Amino acid sequence: MGNSRQDVVVAPSSTLPSRQDGGSPLQAGATAGARLAVMHLAGGLAFLCTIAATFAVQLTLQAPVGYVAQGLLLLGLALVASGLVYLDRRALGRLAQRLATDLSKREAELNKIANRDDLTGLGNRRFFYARLQEELQTSAETKHPMTILMIDVDALKAINDEFGHHLGDAALVDFANLMARCARPRDTVARLGGDEFAIIMPNTDPRGASALASRLWQELDSNPIHRTPDADIYLGVSIGVSSFPLNGDDPQALVHWADADLYANKLARKGIARGFFGRDGSQFASGVVGVLCAALDIRDKLTHRHSQRVARMAVAMGRWLELNEPCLTQLANAAVLHDIGKIGVADSVLSKPAGLDESEWKEIRRHPELGYELLRGFDFLKEAAEIVVAHHERYDGAGYPRGLVGDEIPFAARIFAVIDAYDAMTSRRPYRDPLSRDQALEELLRNAGTQFDQGVVKAFVEAMGASARQHEDDCLVAGGTVGADNGRRRWSSAVDDSLRAERQHLPHPEPVGSRANSG
Repeated sequence: MGNSRQDVVVAPSSTLPSRQDGGSPLQAGATAGARLAVMHLAGGLAFLCTIAATFAVQLTLQAPVGYVAQGLLLLGLALVASGLVYLDRRALGRLAQRLATDLSKREAELNKIANRDDLTGLGNRRFFYARLQEELQTSAETKHPMTILMIDVDALKAINDEFGHHLGDAALVDFANLMARCARPRDTVARLGGDEFAIIMPNTDPRGASALASRLWQELDSNPIHRTPDADIYLGVSIGVSSFPLNGDDPQALVHWADADLYANKLARKGIARGFFGRDGSQFASGVVGVLCAALDIRDKLTHRHSQRVARMAVAMGRWLELNEPCLTQLANAAVLHDIGKIGVADSVLSKPAGLDESEWKEIRRHPELGYELLRGFDFLKEAAEIVVAHHERYDGAGYPRGLVGDEIPFAARIFAVIDAYDAMTSRRPYRDPLSRDQALEELLRNAGTQFDQGVVKAFVEAMGASARQHEDDCLVAGGTVGADNGRRRWSSAVDDSLRAERQHLPHPEPVGSRANSG
């Protein structure tokens, strides 16, 4: 690895650390209070004794001797009271100092817990942005570059669905440990939430960040991230890079461009990618699609996840139907950008928590046409635009916006409609639990011939059944690659496992995405 760092990332305890300095603040306060009570009791007894002595002097002695004796007794009482006040002040000062020290320690402990991700033990989103601001300020003062990597785990949902959430969590912890080993001691590794991670690399340009990305990919390709009794689970990740000062001088700008680069990288890595943008390399096409995805993500944080899943399944379905590469390209482009028209829908409608009225439904139904108008301006997206405008059409003609019927709907749009519905039914929503695979397939069959093309539904059900039976050869399922090797399953979440060899033979690591060196 070229890095001997052996950090072990563990989740912090969910309870505060026990004190090692003699007790809690309550115990310290109770002890100090008891001492003060004893001193006050002694002072009270001294005061009573002094009063009694004064009366005794008055009864036994005559003036002026009696006055002198009384004065001495009162002087003694004043000295005792002054001593008690002095002792009180010292005791209260020690208590205040001890409480302040303890409060400072507890505040540091709570701040450390608040900045840690409970699952992986890495810094969390709050910690990442605070550290990013500090590193940016340092880089600006020293005139040194600084680079961040945004990392997205491929198909975490598919891992959870296939093996259970406990194994998905274990894979995330193992990946966190891998990043800590591959990163330098001065780098900052953080989990932003869910399947999103980030690394801050001070005094590093995009080329150095790409070298780290290549090292992570090589490690993930070479070894399973986790093993079960019957399967080796390999993890796929997509990575985006942005750098100070090339891509901006504030945290929001760097994160934005790293996210955009990540989406472009994810598209370029997919099994669609070789036919998508060509080996001769339409970097411009990849960049445009990535920027459009980033723009859509700004409007709706959930959209790009849904779009990525649908794109993967659409391409897998297209290959099952033996579509040619140009068709796969347009199907993938359309799937990942099918909701791009929502950019033109008002925020008040797009984010409204309550139900929509008729005028608002009319506006939301405009998004296929808005997407069509946006995409048809690019020559390489004109065919995808025809799919986007038809993705809410129904086979029986009851869809929108054009009310197309049967074969009038582009074949790729009919494929997409089935996969889009399947993903929606099997995804969790705030108002309902997800359907199982079998329940969703039954629902598709129930609506075949009305909402969906019967032939496409039948082919989709057959393809899903074949994936579930696990052919001897690798077969792409929703979010992963399944294979067999010496009686053990090989399962990978990588969006394009076949690109592994190409990445391993890159002689010189280059910036990860198409915009790694530009703002």
